[in-house]
Parts: sequence; structure tokens; C-alpha cells
Amino acid sequence: MATTLFCLFFLAVAGLYGLGRVAYNIFFHPLRNFAGPCMAGATSSWKAYKEVIKQESAVHELFHLHKKYGDIVRVAPNELHFGSPGAFHDIYHSSKRWDKDSGLYRTPGVSSGSFTFLKYAQAKERREVILPIFSKKAIHSLEHLIWRNANRLASSITKTNATKSSIDLLYAFRSYTLDTIMCVTFGNCINALDAPGFSDPLILAMDASLRMLPLLKNFPLIRDLIFAVPPAMIMRLVPNAKRLAPRLYQVRDLVQQQLKVVLNCPAKLDAVPHETLFHRMLDPESYKSKKVLNLTELHDEGFTLIFAGANTVADTLLMGHWHAMQNRNLLTQLRTELLTVWPDVNIQPSLTDLETLPLLTATLKESLRFIPSGVSLTRVVPPGGAVIAGRPIPGGTVVGMAILHVHQSVEVWGKDALVFRPERWLESEQGNDRNGTSELDHWLVPFSRGPRMCFGMNLAWAEMYIAFATMIRHFDLTIDGTTDEDMQWRECIAAYYPHRHLHAWCRPVETDKMKERGGIY
Repeated sequence: MATTLFCLFFLAVAGLYGLGRVAYNIFFHPLRNFAGPCMAGATSSWKAYKEVIKQESAVHELFHLHKKYGDIVRVAPNELHFGSPGAFHDIYHSSKRWDKDSGLYRTPGVSSGSFTFLKYAQAKERREVILPIFSKKAIHSLEHLIWRNANRLASSITKTNATKSSIDLLYAFRSYTLDTIMCVTFGNCINALDAPGFSDPLILAMDASLRMLPLLKNFPLIRDLIFAVPPAMIMRLVPNAKRLAPRLYQVRDLVQQQLKVVLNCPAKLDAVPHETLFHRMLDPESYKSKKVLNLTELHDEGFTLIFAGANTVADTLLMGHWHAMQNRNLLTQLRTELLTVWPDVNIQPSLTDLETLPLLTATLKESLRFIPSGVSLTRVVPPGGAVIAGRPIPGGTVVGMAILHVHQSVEVWGKDALVFRPERWLESEQGNDRNGTSELDHWLVPFSRGPRMCFGMNLAWAEMYIAFATMIRHFDLTIDGTTDEDMQWRECIAAYYPHRHLHAWCRPVETDKMKERGGIY
């Protein structure tokens, strides 16, 4: 009896506390005057309901919310999302040293990686160690490695053609980027490109694990359990874990296995002909403190780089090819331009040569504008508050703006903002240069901006130039039945495609005919 009464008392107190929090959030919270759904202002459970229960993308829902509530929307009791393009540079300006929000950046279950550090000072110290590996000079020195993987991509596509099957371009591009980032990080390629149909177990695992990320983001207790409790126990405790959790463990296990190789057998790392991330991270001279990271820190850095590096570039290539294949004239023009630097298919051009091609560069920029990156990279306003989009924002507020809201803004890109049109970059002064300084370049922010922007930008550009050129030069590309509905993606930190992936027929180009006709035959 006493136990029952205690339980009832506990539940009553918890209920009253919950009601009190809701009342405070609605009537007394510093953000109470900002517009947004009533439930969003009352409780963060609104976001969990949308993303986990209804399995909707927050970024797509936000387009509707901004139409209804204006440029600033309260999406959680202590979080604001901005829809006006100018707000992006207010939040992510190079002068801003704001902390990251733990709600988003703890989602993958890692806390000591350069991407997931919440404090700027921590991230700055780590970035100083890593940045030399991703400098433009360093990436150009790895050009041969990227070309090798692009050639393997073309070879694997040719082998798949022999089976009379179309190509799953999502898995093909992710195999290419995974093998490349593994070489840059560990100096050890896992040969995902060699898997039949590009269905390497790790590629499948990474894709399946994306579905779990909204759950981990909205329910941190479940996230902490998954990464703290033995896997066998998780299978019994968490709904759907038998289907999804093993996939997430596979990705983490890969990083741990690679770490064991480089730590237990340094000679293997010494044998790698190029400098890798772990050459620097295991070298005390790379650090001001002269102290090498511990095993957890090394794992977190490797995990973050591999997961991000394998997904984002591949998704950009996917989106670019989807739109290009719907425009045969664009494909013809791209190949004609490419032939000026790559007339003999057996003699590859340099990355520098590719970077001089205006239409290819414009197509890549437009592909980046359409990158399916929906997550709002949230920051915490410092204690003194800030002015964003002309509005004073209280200190401690979580703020953010999804890149997609900048890239699809009619205010910036005009009435055809939703149209894939590379020509807009050719019409813009200096906009057809890889390092263009046109007005449009100011609003192209796929790598974010400011002191925490993506340091893998140079590698990403190199991968895109080389892969796009390889596909256009080697193959005549046509879509195999993929529809607009198939290409609808769900924001799960990265893009998850719940329907049939983009499939294409990649017919080898007949070189002589192509030279005669100057393009698509």
C-alpha cells in the first residue's frame, strides 16, 4: 500500500512539474512572443512527434511554418529557426564564436570530434591539427588517389552493365566517397567499390542507420543507452533495435577496427605513400600540447569524418546527376566542354584542368545548391544576447537556419529558385569560377560559413570534379524509371531516401562516334 501511494505521489509531482513547465514556456519564457505552433512553444515533444512518430522532415515542415508565421519561427520552447537569407550570415559569420547546441551535435553518440565539440576553443585546437590534411595543396597531391577511385567506379559500372542491370547511383557514389575518405583518413581503402551492385555491407549499414538518427536526436536517453549498454541488451530494450541498431554498430566497429590496425601495427601506416589524417593525429608534434589524443577521441574523429565524408558528397553528386539526366542538352554541352581537356579517354586531365571548365563548375555549384542538406546547424546565443535578422534574441537561445532555406530563397535566386539551371552561374560575373566572388557565391553555403565551417571542402570539390567528369566522359546516362516521388528525401541529419533510389543506364560512350558528333550520340 505504501509503495502504491509513493508511486502515485511521484506521478502526481511529475505531472504537476510537467504542467508547470508547459505553463512557463507558454506564458513566461523569454521567447513567448515569437510566433510558432503552440505545441512547439509548449514542449520539445512537438519536434519528436513530427520527426519520429510521423517521420516527417523538419526542414520541409519549416517551409510551411515560415509561410504561416513569418521569418522567425519558434520550433521548440528555447529554439528559433530563421527563414530570411540574411539571418544565415548573422548566425554563422566568421566573427561568431558561439557554442553549438548539444541536442543536435550529440546525436551520433560522439562528443570529442572536431565537428561535435560544443565549445569553439576545443574545436579550434583540433582543427589546427586536421586542416593541413585538407588544404588545397594537400588535396591536389592526393589527386591520383581520387582518380584511381573514379576509375574503379567506372570499371564497376561497366561490370554491372554486363549483368544487364541499371546502376543504383546513390550506392555507387557513396561507395566512391567512402573508399576515398577511408584512404585519406586511414590510408586503407575498404574496397566498397568492388562490391557487386555497390552493395557493400557498410554502405547498406550506413544507409539503414540514418533512419535511427531522428530517434537518437529527440530521445537522448535512448541514444546514451545504445552507446553505453552492450548491444545484446539493447536488442531487447529498444523497439526496432533488432533491425536498426546493428547497422549503427557496424559503422562504429569499422572505425574501431581501423584504429586497431594503425595503433597495433604502425608500420602499415608508415607504408602508406601519402600523409593521412592519422599520420598527423598520432604525431605529438601536431599538437601544441605535444600530447596525442586518447582512443575515444581518435575514434570520435574518425567516425565523424567517415560518416559525413561518405554521405554529403555522394548526395550532391546524386542530385546533380538526377537533374543533368533530365536535360539532354546540358549533358551534350558538358561533354563537348569536357572534350577540350580530355580528348583521349586514356589520358586523364588534371584536376586543375577540370577546374577551368565554366559549365562543369557551374553544374557543380548548382548541384551544391540543391544538396539535400536539411538539418539546421544550431548555435547557442551568448549570454549578452544578439541581433539576428534585425531582432534582438535573448542569450541562451538556440538558433539556426537550414542551408536549404538559403539555397531555395526566391529573394536571392529569383523566381526560378527551384529550377536546376547552371546557366545562372555563367550569367553572374565571376560566378563560373571555382573560387568565384560573385553575389551568388555569397549565398552558396553548402559547407556552412564561419569558424566552424566544413574543413573537408577542398576534398569535396576534388571528388565532385573528378567523379562528374568521369561519368560524363565514360558513359551516356539515362534515367531508369526513377520518379520525382522516388527522389523525395527525409531529413535524418543526412538525407535518407525511403523510396527507390536513383537508377540509371550507364552505356559506355563510343569514343569515335562521340568525337564525330561532339557530344551525346
